[in-house]
Order: sequence, then C-alpha cells, then structure tokens
Amino acid sequence: MGLRYHLSWPRVLRQKLIPSTRQWRALSSLHYEEVIKPSWATSSNSVEILPLLSGICGSDVGLIRGHSSPYLAPLTRFPAVLGHEVVGRVVEDSPEWSKGTVVVVNPALSCTSLGLKDPCPACRHGRPDLCYYRGRHDMGLLLGFHTHFPGGFAERMWVPSHQLYPVPPKMSPERAVLSEPLSIVLYGLSHIQWSSVKRVLVIGSGPIGLLTLFALRETGLTQDLLMAVARYPQQQQWAKRLGAEVVSNLEAPAITEITGIPYPHIWHTLPWRPRGFDLVIDAVGSSSSLRGAISCVRPGGQLLLLGAASEMSWDFTPLWSKDITLYGTFGYGPSPDQTFQHALTLLHTTSIPIEQLITQTFFLDEYQNAFATLENKSQGAIKICLKPRARRA
Repeated sequence: MGLRYHLSWPRVLRQKLIPSTRQWRALSSLHYEEVIKPSWATSSNSVEILPLLSGICGSDVGLIRGHSSPYLAPLTRFPAVLGHEVVGRVVEDSPEWSKGTVVVVNPALSCTSLGLKDPCPACRHGRPDLCYYRGRHDMGLLLGFHTHFPGGFAERMWVPSHQLYPVPPKMSPERAVLSEPLSIVLYGLSHIQWSSVKRVLVIGSGPIGLLTLFALRETGLTQDLLMAVARYPQQQQWAKRLGAEVVSNLEAPAITEITGIPYPHIWHTLPWRPRGFDLVIDAVGSSSSLRGAISCVRPGGQLLLLGAASEMSWDFTPLWSKDITLYGTFGYGPSPDQTFQHALTLLHTTSIPIEQLITQTFFLDEYQNAFATLENKSQGAIKICLKPRARRA
C-alpha cells in the first residue's frame, strides 16, 4: 500500500484560484492504495527497501496544493507514489546489500540510474545531475514523481543499488531522514564565493532554512553576522539554538541597520536599500521571500535560491541594476555520493539533537492528519514524516 498522487489539471486550476484557507481540499488528489512492483525493478540493479520514515517535502506540498510550476511537468508522470526523503531497511539480500541494512536514498534519476548503454552527454561526462534524458526513456526527474518510480510514501520502495548509502551505526531514523534535505543545502552552499561573505541573512526557518543554519554552523563557514527570519516561535527557538540572530520580519530594525533605510519607492515595486547583506539565502521559494531577498542583498552581493521555488513572475531590474549574482540550485551536485556522505557525517558527529526537527510522525493512512498538522503552524510543526504500519505476520 502507498500514498499515490493523481494529477487532475482542472483540480490544479481550481486550487490556484481558491483561497489558501480552503486548499485542504487538494488532499482529494491523494489516494491510499496498492503499490505494484515496477517492471524495471526486476533487474539486479534494483534493491527493495522498507521505508522506515519518509519526510514530507515542500515540493510534495507544492505539488498537492497546485503551486508547482508547470515547467517541470514533462519530467514527471502521474499518478505516482510520492516521497523522496527516505530512510529504509533492505528487505532481501542482494549482490551489494545485506538484508536488514538501514540506508538512505538518493532519489535522483538519470541515465546512470537506469544503466543506459548509450547515456546522454552530461552523464557520459560525469554530470548525472544535469542529465539530458530526463523525460525520455520513460525516466523522469526523481523517485516519487513518476508512475514507474514510486517513492517512499509506501510499504515498499525500489531503488537503484548504487543510490543507497548505509546509515552510521546507532544513528536514529529521525536523524538519518534529514540527510536528503541536508544534501540539498550542502550542494547549494557550494556555489557561494565565500571570500567576500561576512554578513549572511537566511530568509525562512522551515526545515530547509534551519538545516542551512545547521550546515553553516557545522561546516565552520566564516561569517561575522548570521541572521535568520523566523515567523513562528518554534522556528525562532531553533534558529537561535543554531547560532543565528533572529528577526520575525524584514522590517525589523536589525535588518535596517544592515541595509540602510529604504528609499521612497513607487507602489508595488521593490524598495531600494543602499546597503545590505553579502549573502542572502532564500529558503522559502515564494514571490514575497524572493522580493525580500533581493531587497536585502547589497549591491554586488550574492543571492542563493535554495530549494523548490513556486511558480512566479519577476522583474529582473533589481538583479542587473545592483549587479547581484543569483544562484539557482537543484539536487546534490556532480558528486552526489560525496554530498550524501558529507551530510551523513555531519548528522553523525554533531552534538546538536537535530533529529528533534522531526516534530511529528504519522502512519501513511493518517496522511490527512499529517498534512493538516503541517498547515497549522500553531501546533509547533517543523518537519513531519510518514511511516508504514507494521505488517501482520
């Protein structure tokens, strides 16, 4: 059994038009139903795993609520079992994995994933993260976003053997399941030219924002000032715990002290600020967060768009007029094995109880409660995971 998303374009269009307070109706696109082993998983390259925990990602929520951009639609195929932040247990012995081994999943799909004999130029030159054939060869973008590549919101999942990584001994599943989003963060941070960075602003203190603060702290990347925007009490507490100076919004005096007082501006345009942060990281991915990020970065500074942004239209004048470098980032980079191993090492060695970011866990058939809790921030939710019920003997 698994949690499968059924795409309906009329439903998506309705979701884009209805008020956000009624978007719980989007859950009608999810069905808890039988999952059948895909044909490609009969090869020796495939390993069957039992998902122990699967994190609900912002991209899952964006898809369900109709916020995702249609740009990536050709790289997906629905209906599909969602879930790509997965820690699981190997079900049966295989040439490379022993039964019972606890592993985390690299969900990226590429020519290498399928073992294609004639890979695309990017995969042939060691860049599976830039695979040209996504959307071809019946492949897709990620496990969990394609009919034939079911994700971790299920009782079983099938993964290419070389895209599994063993979890260090005694590491809890709650900590290990953070390795995939932390890998996203680590690759994103690798884009930055750190020699000119002293003042950093992280906008958003959800899971990606807090893991960004965690990564900055644990990797020792140098900055004189680290500030985070956090709206909710539980986010503010964690951001402070991870070493950030916290503000609740971008109008806070502490922000203005860095950026200068905004110049008078025409209605509905971005305010020009004479100074700003050397690096601003947008860990939200909405129109309002990106507007704030561009407003707060200094002329000549850097802006990192981290995670899955929603569909938006944009005036690029602030970027070119302030000579801002904007980095878009996706996935785990040209060396995903190294990225995942780095993430697992940081999670294994830290003294911070980072697994406490997992605030609630629900069984798969309780998915409606899970998504309702995720929407209601007053309940203290940060990261929510799903897990299957134990099978009866």
